[in-house]
Amino acid sequence: MAWRRHLIFLFLFLMLLSGTAFTCRGAATVANWGPWPKGDQPRTVGIKLVRNLLARKHFAMAHGFSYMESCAGYAAAQFTGSIGEKHLLAAVVKRYAVVLTRRGRKYVPPPVNVDNSVFGLLPLEIYQQTGGKPYLKLGMRFALAQWSKPIAGKLSRETNYYLDGAFKLAAVQIHAFQITHKKRYARRAVRELLLFIKDFQQPDGLFFHGIKAHVYWGRGDGWMASALTEAVTGLPATIPGYAHMMTSYRAMMAGLLKYQAKDGMWRQVVNDPKAWKESSCTGMFTYALAAGVNHGWLRGSKYRTAVRKGWLALCRRLDSKYNVRDVCILTEHANNWAYYLSRPKQTGNLHGQFSMMWAARQLCR
Repeated sequence: MAWRRHLIFLFLFLMLLSGTAFTCRGAATVANWGPWPKGDQPRTVGIKLVRNLLARKHFAMAHGFSYMESCAGYAAAQFTGSIGEKHLLAAVVKRYAVVLTRRGRKYVPPPVNVDNSVFGLLPLEIYQQTGGKPYLKLGMRFALAQWSKPIAGKLSRETNYYLDGAFKLAAVQIHAFQITHKKRYARRAVRELLLFIKDFQQPDGLFFHGIKAHVYWGRGDGWMASALTEAVTGLPATIPGYAHMMTSYRAMMAGLLKYQAKDGMWRQVVNDPKAWKESSCTGMFTYALAAGVNHGWLRGSKYRTAVRKGWLALCRRLDSKYNVRDVCILTEHANNWAYYLSRPKQTGNLHGQFSMMWAARQLCR
């Protein structure tokens, strides 16, 4: 009947006015983060972070690709593409176009370990943003190499039992699945993540840094939070093991709320109230929590508040050139809190830059 159609249209119109929308796994976001202080808008800050990356000495003029450059390029391409900044995206692509040239091949890392193989994320993301087939071919070479000689349990030969390895293995396979729609890539990512969940996750939801390193190192947990976020946002719920990953993700997000400092930061050792406040883990946790709020998996004002506080705290740690301060340097395993607490901090370390770009992208959706 006509009156029913009119009623439905009125209902949809009122929903749009109120900022409400229908969502499903992987759908457009619905979170309304409220007004941001001037200069702290995620779009504005994210663009400044991308420009900071573009202004840096070109990787090919230094020592080739590090995993930090791979992740930073991936974050920059993903962010600029998601907000429709075509000219800035083109500048990001131009920065890395040398990898397709004969001269630039020497800068492409050999796919022999997770630190090198995460490079595959960058060309796969550029392909998703631009459709450039050479980037697809290059990226898939790394995705395939990760499982060229699987070990027991059908795991990657690159499995290293470091929490960053969970991200570096799973994220490349998830992108390969999204592009090819071949479920073997999704199953590989799930197997790796379920291994880390089984061996490292604790009853409070957080993860030990290693089998013998019973410490909640901030960025270690940040890598794991990011890996789980890539999985629950990038894989279909029908994949076996998805429900287990979602349970793990939600448990971790709930656990993180208990340890956020009053100013919005998380710490170098997450559960040590005397540890110094660290920016790269704060960026990763803010990204992971924002994704859950956006997709409706994390409900309640406490999660939204945690995300806002985390983002604003990060904005307070930007210098005038948009370098992120208080970022932990590279860190190995140690079953010793003093080791983690004594690690030096840096300004402008790429871990801080790309993790804040990840957070900005979720807050711009």
